[in-house]
Amino acid sequence: MSGAPSADWLGELVNFSADAIVLVNADGVITWASPATEEVLGYRADDIAGVHAPDLIEPADRDAWQALVGRLFDDPSKPVRGTFRCRYKDGSLRWIEGVARNLLQEPRVGGILVSYRDVTIRRVAEPMLKDTEDRYGHLFSSAADVIFEADAEGYFRFVNPQTLRLFEFEQDEVIGRRFTEFIRADYRPQILQHYYRQTQEGRMNSYIEFPAITKSGREVWLGQNAWIITDVTGKLIGMQAVARDITERRKAEEALRAAEAKYRALVEQSLMGVYIMQNDRLVYVNPKAAALLGYTQQELIEMTAPFPFLHELDRALVRDQLARLDPDRVQSVQLALRGVRKDGEVIQVEAFCSITEFGNERAILTTVHDISDRVKLEDQLRQAQKMEAVGRLAGGIAHDFNNLLTAIRGNAELMSHRVKKDPAMAAEVDEILHAADRAASLTRQLLAFSRKQVLQPVALDMNEIIGSVSRMARRLIGTDVQLRLELSPAISQVLADPAQVEQVLLNLIVNARDAMPTGGTITVQTSNVSLGAHAPEIIQAGIAPGAFVLLGVSDNGIGMDAATKARIFEPFFTTKETGRGTGLGLSTVYGIVRQTGGAITVDSERGKGANFRVYLPAVAGESQ
Repeated sequence: MSGAPSADWLGELVNFSADAIVLVNADGVITWASPATEEVLGYRADDIAGVHAPDLIEPADRDAWQALVGRLFDDPSKPVRGTFRCRYKDGSLRWIEGVARNLLQEPRVGGILVSYRDVTIRRVAEPMLKDTEDRYGHLFSSAADVIFEADAEGYFRFVNPQTLRLFEFEQDEVIGRRFTEFIRADYRPQILQHYYRQTQEGRMNSYIEFPAITKSGREVWLGQNAWIITDVTGKLIGMQAVARDITERRKAEEALRAAEAKYRALVEQSLMGVYIMQNDRLVYVNPKAAALLGYTQQELIEMTAPFPFLHELDRALVRDQLARLDPDRVQSVQLALRGVRKDGEVIQVEAFCSITEFGNERAILTTVHDISDRVKLEDQLRQAQKMEAVGRLAGGIAHDFNNLLTAIRGNAELMSHRVKKDPAMAAEVDEILHAADRAASLTRQLLAFSRKQVLQPVALDMNEIIGSVSRMARRLIGTDVQLRLELSPAISQVLADPAQVEQVLLNLIVNARDAMPTGGTITVQTSNVSLGAHAPEIIQAGIAPGAFVLLGVSDNGIGMDAATKARIFEPFFTTKETGRGTGLGLSTVYGIVRQTGGAITVDSERGKGANFRVYLPAVAGESQ
């Protein structure tokens, strides 16, 4: 279409306009109305012509209408805008917004042109919108969280007051700056990559935690939820975010992680076995716990049978004691148990069981300490104490018996002089004297055992003693038994009574011979050794640690069971048949060794021979 629009074409535009148009004369009477008038006020164009315009306006708003008309006449060149309540044809109130122009002087119009529309819905919504804006504006302003909006390039468009308080900036110092400027430098690439992925994947919101830096240089950790903003075409136009200060939480989590790492290290490196059990199955074991039983940690956790690592005679006790555990009454129990290692060895353990949680479920925490060595030492100590008591008894008996022997022998010697002329009587007296000598020999052995015999110690070489005794010993042991010497050439000297050392050696050799009725080999060895304060021999004998000379006598005979080994050093205890032994041989050895300040131990099993080890203190200053 070219040239000026025709009147018909312009008329059609007016007729199709969504806004209603009326012409009002100088007296306020409507002289013409467009078809849209029916849509806005309910009146048809023909019906409203001739109506006085102020009559359509709600009385309360007519003064405002008159003021509008006054402005039109004051300055006809300027259009005037106003909003009034009008009565719809059905009597209902409508909000009408109009724009009026004074065209009374325009020859082609000759009236006041009013273009108006129904804005009732908007006017009703405006208070609600304002109320919503006020409410959410208050939340935005008073929120304890950081709230901001940034454009597509990441520049702040607006921020709430908490953002300024947290970062210690004024608003003009923040608006127009990129939000990444406030993130700790080493985290910026990670944050940019995070939001790039969010945009590429089309995720509307995401969460991330990062450290930010305030104006004063203080570091704060933020947990941030962010939403991307797009236009109708889906193009990114900005981002909105809400971030919370999680600094204290991060510190607490870091402290918790450090504490967990520390206590896990303590448990993992503990010298105590730590077990956690649920429903009769292990769910955690530390390395020490696995080593204690000879299994791997995984092997123990994979066990399905209940308590397979406990001695079968102790399982009922464990079940009964664990069933007693109750948070309100019995919170822990202490047990002495026998464990069974993977190789079948039985160990003595002490267990402390208590209630705990594992995986948010009730569990039983057990710490276990291997007391096998302690039990052995306690047994040895009890045996030593018993031997000490028996020794004191034997010493007292020997003294009393020796006094009796003195009287018997004295009277027998006097009698022997009186009966020299009577051979028969003299022979009987000699028998009394021989019996007294044998009894005196027993007395000396008892005194040696009880460590009350008078010693004459000198510094001596054990190898020389063994050399001289071995010649006599070979005649005693017979041809079926071989005597083998394994003597260290650079042996230290010991301070001891030579006769008593010879007696110790002979008694041990004779004892070994009696243990090999069908023949065998007796091995005598010497060496220099050093025993520390925690050595079993030191603890058992209660002597000072240091340098010792070891005298070992071993055989490959019948050996001893545990019950026999426990009593081997007791006076008058013997496994020989009646008439073959007094039971004082090994008890005498024990007494002499203890009286010399040494220790003696024996290792033996039935069918595997025996090994006696005598430790005598080395002379101070001797090199080893």
